[in-house]
Amino acid sequence: MNIRRRGLIATMAAMTLLLPGSAALAQASAAPAASTVTAVAPVPLSNLPIVAIDLTDADPTKNDLSYLNASKDNSVGATVNLVDGANPPNPAYTITDAPATIKGRGNFTWTLDKKPYQIKFKTAVGPLGMETTRTWVLLADHTDPSLMRNKLSYDLARALDLPYSPESRFVDVKITDVGGEHILGNYLLTEKVEVGPTRVALTDPQANIVELDQNYGTAEPFYFTAATSKRIFTLKDAPGGVGATLTADQAAGWASTQSYINSFEAALYAPTPDWTKISSMIDVDSFLKTYFVHEVAENYDFNRSSMYFYKNGPSDKLHAGPVWDFDLSLGNFSAQSWGGDPTSDYVKTTTYLRAKVHNWYEQLMLNPQFVAQANALYTSTVRSKVTALKAQIDTLKPELEASAERNFQIWAGSRGYGPTTYSNGVTALKSWTTSRANYLASAYGSSLPTFRFAAHAAGIGWQPAVSGGMIAGTIGESRRVEALRFQILNTSLTGGIQGNAYVQNIGWMGYGATNAVVGTTGRSLRLEAVQLRLTSGLATNFDVAYRVHVQNIGWMPWVKNGATAGTTGRALRIEAIQIRLIDKTP
Repeated sequence: MNIRRRGLIATMAAMTLLLPGSAALAQASAAPAASTVTAVAPVPLSNLPIVAIDLTDADPTKNDLSYLNASKDNSVGATVNLVDGANPPNPAYTITDAPATIKGRGNFTWTLDKKPYQIKFKTAVGPLGMETTRTWVLLADHTDPSLMRNKLSYDLARALDLPYSPESRFVDVKITDVGGEHILGNYLLTEKVEVGPTRVALTDPQANIVELDQNYGTAEPFYFTAATSKRIFTLKDAPGGVGATLTADQAAGWASTQSYINSFEAALYAPTPDWTKISSMIDVDSFLKTYFVHEVAENYDFNRSSMYFYKNGPSDKLHAGPVWDFDLSLGNFSAQSWGGDPTSDYVKTTTYLRAKVHNWYEQLMLNPQFVAQANALYTSTVRSKVTALKAQIDTLKPELEASAERNFQIWAGSRGYGPTTYSNGVTALKSWTTSRANYLASAYGSSLPTFRFAAHAAGIGWQPAVSGGMIAGTIGESRRVEALRFQILNTSLTGGIQGNAYVQNIGWMGYGATNAVVGTTGRSLRLEAVQLRLTSGLATNFDVAYRVHVQNIGWMPWVKNGATAGTTGRALRIEAIQIRLIDKTP
């Protein structure tokens, strides 16, 4: 068992943690184990509300934390009390002796020392003023030294009015079993992604929620592999709940959604995408907002698992959301491919940064209409909400401090992600989030033109045009880029983009006309270096930044406004290029 048991001494205002091996702990553990557990009124452990869970299963052999933690499928009867020291008279903030069951949850997070749990109450409750329902989740956030990443991301989704985004509250948790009290530390009490009148309110009997789950999907009872993307989708929930077998309506709805996803992908991945058709099949607003929640956070998990979509029956469009699982996001890693670079164009380049996994959003970004709507939404809604994250971090830091310090006494040294103290973790989070907000303000906005470019690659020819911030060319295929071409849309500004190419056997070709092809085609000559610049009104308002992926070197540093990217005199091919327009005065 990985849980460390602690003794606890109650005082009038606080309780002091006893370390393992102390005489006090030995004395507290000396009493023989009882066969049942008696619920007692919980005493707050910090300024946060406390969720006190007493294991009271009718089978006394289950009333042990070691049994609960042995498998996430082990369900134990329990009695739950919730007390908020700041609001004791308010019944909306208090739960008293509520019968429930508790079990483990999660995939990767379940393998960690500090376990996440699911509580299902016998009757619906609305803890701490949240919506009333039966099932609630306790997220351990064991990989997050700030404890804030899930909360910040869920709240951002709610601020963007993304439907059914999870509501959550921070709490302290203790579990009492036959051996005594176990203080488990800080948790995020949150809504579960499920169908229900106060959750994802689907009313059609053939409605459902599906999850992209490339990591664990084949272990689920109902899953399929999409025909075009070859990604795995699972049936997450449906009206009435999903059991071992599906009802006739659930089976029909699941078959309908599979067919719909295949049809959507056929349109999305078409050689010449038809935006009118694509946009008729999805709720574009929810896809845009979900995109920005993941892009702001640079969510490491988004293209492999915990990506939810729903349809309210066969006649409905496909909706994106609710969002889930952000404990590894917001700069929790340092590597760019894992979301560590706050100046990265992340969601629309992860095929290249990480692996060839789920890339619906990259495909959507090939459509200039989606890009234009993203820029407009950033100005109207997203920017102010992202800027507000810094203030939210400042507010949460002192609120969580006492709980966090206790949490990291209990779970010291077992996180292994980023800073090793709460204070340093919050400082790092705020610094990264500030840098992220500043970058996004320069990379998105209604004044930003829609910039598109394409590469002519050896053995392929002209590739489909990609949008600003994306990557053209190939990586890992040893193909040379031979030429580039550009297009700038949705702007009243004068000017365009000019390029100068250093080409095999030729050298520098000189700057050509605005928006002219850079390099050569039909001559099998590699690009070795490029210089790009904007002209006229575009040059006054924007920078053009670019970097190249070079044979035997990999990605070279970003340069801008006419500087050289690549090499000369070394006979090394450019294999890929990333270009973006940056607002000079965001």
